Amino acid sequence: MQRHWFVTLQKLSAAGRQLDTDVSRALLEDKAFGDVDVLSGLTGDVHWKVSLERKDRLFQMSAEWQGAMKRSCSRCNRSFDWEFSGETDRLFQLGAPSKDDDSDGNCEYLVAPGEINLVDVLREDVWLAWKADVICSDSCKGMCQGCGVNLNVEKCKCTEDKSDHPFAALRNLKLDG
Repeated sequence: MQRHWFVTLQKLSAAGRQLDTDVSRALLEDKAFGDVDVLSGLTGDVHWKVSLERKDRLFQMSAEWQGAMKRSCSRCNRSFDWEFSGETDRLFQLGAPSKDDDSDGNCEYLVAPGEINLVDVLREDVWLAWKADVICSDSCKGMCQGCGVNLNVEKCKCTEDKSDHPFAALRNLKLDG
């Protein structure tokens, strides 16, 4: 097992822990490693820069990540490499929340000794930043509603009869101008 991806908060040194590394695609897609859903369709490794520091009773994690995965365009349905990036700040604390806790739900409580799987944290952060609708480019024309061709690749050949359109009668309206 790859123990260097685990951090035990109780054992975290005063200097904390910093990583500036590429997390392998194989590890992020390994269903046997971790509890959070894998990131499938990655086109390569994910670059991750993370800092974990002790601040009194709290442990603060700041991280940035970037990578790419295969996605389907929401407009034209073409497969493309979607580049993603993000950043996060998390607070961890050992034990249960106290009655006078003022963290506003921004703190994750862990049972001592507070072991964290960093790969799970990265997977979760990417999933939380997930965008449901992505497009291959801002200039994507999408698909024809009539015949379904990709308008970025070819011109629509359908001859749609619009005579039954609710506003078809307006076509014959003569306006004095």
